[in-house]
Amino acid sequence: MKKLLLLASAACGLMMAGTVPLRAQLSAAVRLAREEAQQAAAAGGTHAPAAKKPAVTVQKAPATTQPVKKLSFHVWALRRTDGILKRLQKDGDFSTAKTALDQLCDEAIAYARPADIATLRQVDFARLLVTQLSAVPGAQTRLALLQYLRKNHPLAKTLVFLVKSQKAAMPAIYAMLDHLRHKLGRRAAEYPNLTAAICSVLYTPLTLQINENQGHSPDPVALFKYYVRYQDHMFYGIRRVPAELLIYVVDGGSSIADMRWALAHYHGDANVGELFFSIRYDFGFLQGHKLRIDTAGFTLPNIKRYGGVCVDQAFFSSEVAKAIGIPSAYDTAMGNDAGHAWVGFLQSSGGQGWWNFLSGRYQEYRGIQGHVMNPQTRQQEPDTYISLSAQLIHTTARQRWNAEALTDAAGRLMLMQSHHQAFAPPRPPQHVDALRRRPRPATVKQMLTLLRRAVHQCNGYAPEWFMVSRLASQGQMSYDQKADWATALIRVCQNRYPDFIMAVLTPMILTVKNVEQQNQLWNREFMLFENTRFDLAGEVRMYQAAMWKKAGHLNRAGECYMDVINRFASAGPFVLGALAGAQDILKEQGHKNRVLKLWETTWLKIRPPSRVMGIFMKESDWYRVGKRLESKLVAANQINLAQKVQNQMHLVMTEGRAAAQ
Repeated sequence: MKKLLLLASAACGLMMAGTVPLRAQLSAAVRLAREEAQQAAAAGGTHAPAAKKPAVTVQKAPATTQPVKKLSFHVWALRRTDGILKRLQKDGDFSTAKTALDQLCDEAIAYARPADIATLRQVDFARLLVTQLSAVPGAQTRLALLQYLRKNHPLAKTLVFLVKSQKAAMPAIYAMLDHLRHKLGRRAAEYPNLTAAICSVLYTPLTLQINENQGHSPDPVALFKYYVRYQDHMFYGIRRVPAELLIYVVDGGSSIADMRWALAHYHGDANVGELFFSIRYDFGFLQGHKLRIDTAGFTLPNIKRYGGVCVDQAFFSSEVAKAIGIPSAYDTAMGNDAGHAWVGFLQSSGGQGWWNFLSGRYQEYRGIQGHVMNPQTRQQEPDTYISLSAQLIHTTARQRWNAEALTDAAGRLMLMQSHHQAFAPPRPPQHVDALRRRPRPATVKQMLTLLRRAVHQCNGYAPEWFMVSRLASQGQMSYDQKADWATALIRVCQNRYPDFIMAVLTPMILTVKNVEQQNQLWNREFMLFENTRFDLAGEVRMYQAAMWKKAGHLNRAGECYMDVINRFASAGPFVLGALAGAQDILKEQGHKNRVLKLWETTWLKIRPPSRVMGIFMKESDWYRVGKRLESKLVAANQINLAQKVQNQMHLVMTEGRAAAQ
């Protein structure tokens, strides 16, 4: 036994010295001890003293160094990711796992080669998963959800990437997932897009305020069962619709009974915009009477029967769209004296998709910027922000996840740069190959490279474009870079998403200091809109007018204002701004006597509202400009002309009220 201890001690010394492999050292020591014990027993067993033997000199085997097997960076990173998650499953230490994955993610950003998008995707997913689950209360619940999601990869990735911006709601989101997996069993994982969308939107009950009425979201489990049961009757189906679009399907405020009624009456109807006008306007409300829908009960069948005002029309059409599987949005805006509402909905044809915010809307308000509720955050945002999401309808889940991971990587570099911190993650071990020779630096060039790859993967992911716009607005992009990205955006959007082009390019163009260069970009954008979207074309001209005025070029500013007046007077509310700007320039140039003529000719150019829309007359630019013209004529003591303007407005208003009745 003493010899066994001595041999073990010697073996430990060899292990510490590192001359032979650890397993070989231990095996050799144990084998030698066993042989000596057997020899001793054979000589007389444990009762007879063993005869002394001459000492045997054991020669050390020559030290050998086994080469470490090479691993690609991709394999090495995935093994480390899997090891961190397995360890987390055993010890439940989310803080340590998060720290390790944060570092590994930085290493992936720094050293992954362009072909290794899968590396970024997998590591970014694991980082987000652990970060999100860290916010879930209860150690047992966290670990149970971790185990569940690791077994159901499509659901895990869909949910994790979808909800990453909903930090405050994370505990409630995962509580909903836990609820669904217990109530629905394996079906929750069989429909990853639907389950993720419901968790992302209905983590708490949703209430929609429609004037005096409210719409309430149905029970999430019942809603899931409704869409699964009738999935073959849904316009786009359910399984293949991206979760990023399904959030505009599951965010309704109608009961399951109302949804079944809508499905029975409007199944397969793609023309949601016309449903807006199928609801009669309740003109009695304008005469002080209570809306009939307010007393009848706020349901879809009752809105159809009793009518309502524009908010009811918009609610009805958007809710029917959701009931038949069409992503839709309840769009609102404030006018001069009152609010307006209309519907936006997804359309597709020939392999392309787009959001339609025009057909389910009164013509008089097409120039007003609308806002919709973001179903995930419950906050209002411009409707232009969601228009590009239509591009996702024909993408794969992997393409969307790749775009998100690449955008996250660019965002990480941007964060480091904004905080003036060095981006220097440790280099992987020497046995890791197939990686960048030098780590990726936190430069604008590298950010744009990552974002360009994100666009190549999935050009319908809006955050990648807004990140480019933010870099430009911070003055970090050259004119050529801005022009290149403008070209790329226009190539993607063309005539399908003009509002999104305007939303992304405007901040970029405004940062171009050279007036002539900025003007070139404005003109390029203007040419996209001048024949199809008069409202956006007029808005571009207004930006150009402000640019020239600030630069001291009053004549060129005046030309822009007059172009708006002459060509786009009926296209949007900016005509009042154009009039005010042109008026100021006339006064500044000593042409005050031309101001009245300017207002008179402008008013004649504006198309009066439809007679049947008399209820909205006072909201129209025609009425607003006419009233100001009347006041200016009175102030100039031109009473006869003022009376003519007043008579004309009275005639149109009277005819409008008669038509409404």
